[in-house]
Amino acid sequence: MEKQRLQEEKKKIIEFAQSKFFREGFYKTTVEEIAKDLMMSKNTIYKYFPNKEALVRETTHYLIKIIKTRIMGILSSRGNAIDKLVRIIDFMGRYVMRMDDKWLKDIHIHAPDLWEEIDRTRRILAYQNLAKLIEQGKKEKIIVDYPNEIILTVFVASMRSVINPGFLTNLRYTNREAVNFTFNIILNGILTKKGKNILNKLKLPT
Repeated sequence: MEKQRLQEEKKKIIEFAQSKFFREGFYKTTVEEIAKDLMMSKNTIYKYFPNKEALVRETTHYLIKIIKTRIMGILSSRGNAIDKLVRIIDFMGRYVMRMDDKWLKDIHIHAPDLWEEIDRTRRILAYQNLAKLIEQGKKEKIIVDYPNEIILTVFVASMRSVINPGFLTNLRYTNREAVNFTFNIILNGILTKKGKNILNKLKLPT
């Protein structure tokens, strides 16, 4: 019971800190502020995280875990390839929408190694798993029979360019709109007429 309580307390700190970092950035956010908002002592937080840097690292790893788990769940679920792609877009859009420019700038400037971990995770998910989704779409006659390597390269390059602190912070669009525009461009370039009809009925979330 005690072990479970400690795990739940640690998870509570991580989830709250992640939400606060997303809204306000982490560079200027202090452990004292987090403790006060959680109505707990600094020592309680330091029991799990020796310093703020460790907490930032844990929240980033938690983000990566959530993204991997959710996307893998979508990929292994029932539904046609476009349905799965739209669900992935919706999930990614919701998560990116939570990230304020402050967090994007902070991780890009003050924790580039963590940004590289996020970027590496995106590449692995794309190359190892989206290839299966593309093959599914081809069998369903809703994705054009272009080489998988080309589709994946375009997809990954586009995501890396758009979901990037240096790019998003200078846009006049919201982060979610940028994600949706990008996916729309990619999908309309690889879908068959049948696929486009399915996409138009589903409609990308806004």
